[in-house]
Amino acid sequence: MLSKMGSLPNLHELGKAEAAIDHVKIGPAVSNPHQHSTLTQDERNKILHRHSTHCKAKYKERTSKIIYDDFMLEQMATYSPICNRSTRNLTHTIRRRDSMNSSIGANSVRRLIGVVRNTNSRLGPVYSRKVLIRNVILICVSHVLITATFLPFLALQGSVSVWTQPIPNSAIPVTINLGSILLTIMHVAAAVSSILAPSLIQKWTTNVIFVVAYSMLSLFHAAHFHPLPYIIIPVYLLYGLCLGPLSVARVSFLMTISTKLNYMYGEEDEETKIIRRTCIIRRVARGFQAAHDFGLIFGSILTAALITITINLNTQTMQLQIATNTTSNSTDCSDQSTCDANTTSMNFYEYNSFLDDIFDVDEMGDRLCGAQACPSSYQLRGEFKVLPEVTTVALVGLYVGICLVSIVIVVFFVDKIKLYVYQDPLERSPGFAAFRGVKESFKDSRLQMAAPLAFFIGLEQAFMYADFSKSYVVCTLGIHRLNLVFLCMGLLQSIAACTLSMLLRSIRRYYVIAVGFTFHACLMMVQMLWKPIGDDPALFYVISAAWGVCNAVWEMMNFTLLTGLFPDNWEPAFANSFFFRFLGLGIAFGSHGLICNWLKLYFLGSAMLVAVVPFAWLEMRLENMRRVKNVSRL
Repeated sequence: MLSKMGSLPNLHELGKAEAAIDHVKIGPAVSNPHQHSTLTQDERNKILHRHSTHCKAKYKERTSKIIYDDFMLEQMATYSPICNRSTRNLTHTIRRRDSMNSSIGANSVRRLIGVVRNTNSRLGPVYSRKVLIRNVILICVSHVLITATFLPFLALQGSVSVWTQPIPNSAIPVTINLGSILLTIMHVAAAVSSILAPSLIQKWTTNVIFVVAYSMLSLFHAAHFHPLPYIIIPVYLLYGLCLGPLSVARVSFLMTISTKLNYMYGEEDEETKIIRRTCIIRRVARGFQAAHDFGLIFGSILTAALITITINLNTQTMQLQIATNTTSNSTDCSDQSTCDANTTSMNFYEYNSFLDDIFDVDEMGDRLCGAQACPSSYQLRGEFKVLPEVTTVALVGLYVGICLVSIVIVVFFVDKIKLYVYQDPLERSPGFAAFRGVKESFKDSRLQMAAPLAFFIGLEQAFMYADFSKSYVVCTLGIHRLNLVFLCMGLLQSIAACTLSMLLRSIRRYYVIAVGFTFHACLMMVQMLWKPIGDDPALFYVISAAWGVCNAVWEMMNFTLLTGLFPDNWEPAFANSFFFRFLGLGIAFGSHGLICNWLKLYFLGSAMLVAVVPFAWLEMRLENMRRVKNVSRL
């Protein structure tokens, strides 16, 4: 106790000196203590000399036997200048030694805590900064490859069902909307599997989830070499079950690496640690979002180039065959109409005729595109194809090859990073604790207010990939321009996401929400009133790019909210968010062949209003809580 609190001053010694001075000053008996007699200068010097000599004699003994106290030293210093200098030097020496000892001890404790937190504990073993950053880069590269195959496929299949074939000798009709129905099955399955994703990740680790999901995507694309319904329906269902865990596993992997990078800086105050961790998460999220957008850009370029090249080759081949058959059969054609009929039958890719069949026409014979378009029940037939068969086969082969490269990257180059281990008070398994966390997330009021925005993100993305692609781009410009339109969307989306991630550090979040809401509402109004025509193709690219900016706003706001509210328990929160997002995607793809576009736009605007109001109120409430907390610290 004395070592912590310090010793009490030697009141006995001080009392003797004070008594001697008082005895000389006022005498042994004073009737009135307020009447002080004055000392002569010689008497005062004698007393101070005796006390100074006593201080010098006792100095060495006192330093070896007495535990010094600052109050005692200050009292002694008031009696003699000699003791004053001695005690000041002694105090300075003691304080400097204590400061050095405390600094060394604090550094040792800090290093020990950093080692313990970064060793084989619930945060996993020790990894160097270089290893962690390398794994982030590899995951982003694999995500680029996967996105380059899946998003262009989503636009082609969801809009006009490029990879669908009628069943031979079957009475079951296969309509042009079969692709969107299959995507509905896939995303509903993904919504269900996202609830179980944290438990599966705790049991199998993220690396196993990556390998299984990427392998399933390769099988998914390979099944479209022969896209018969009884072959591809089970494949869509299986990949949907893998898509939910895959989405949560990516976020879990990146958040785990961000946490480990943050602990490398050692033990600091809580506020500095939170600021640095937020900065690291934003940088990692910025890189991952850039990978997602670059995957859309890269895949759109490859798909558009392959479609253009194969269509040109197919057209040249048909023209050569027609010319050869016309020359060889010129002497046999007694009737010119018969030869013309044979020539027409050779042209199996009648694209304009196909578009006239799947879209309604007005009184002038023009196709009804844009908001006026309504779904048709056109049945696919063997003689008409959206794309030539050589094009669809080449696209599938390209997608399968890219998926195999991503599998090789994950298997041979990505390290097995140990994840966060859930702690359950009843000592149950981590998988059960993770499932329990997801169950509790649906009761969290903050996630309940953020759920409508996640649902709206799924709705607006499916609207672009299915309805805008078909009723605006394909109906007016043609399917060979579809992926170029999404190329512009990916470019502006990447720029907006990177810029917004840096601006969120200096501007209020609800200001961004207000701007995004206004901008997105204007885009919906334009799509409602605009009648697309092929003479002005630039407007298609502008609308797609602007929609990408709005999508980047909602994606970034949702991600930063979840990482800020749940810095240590992110998997249940993101599983909850992905559940509502996939549910929105499934519902939007399901309504592709049921509802007219103007009704979809009205519903989309209403859904955005319902989503933004509670989300903005949540952001304002969190901002007020941060202000109160900052004021309380002052």
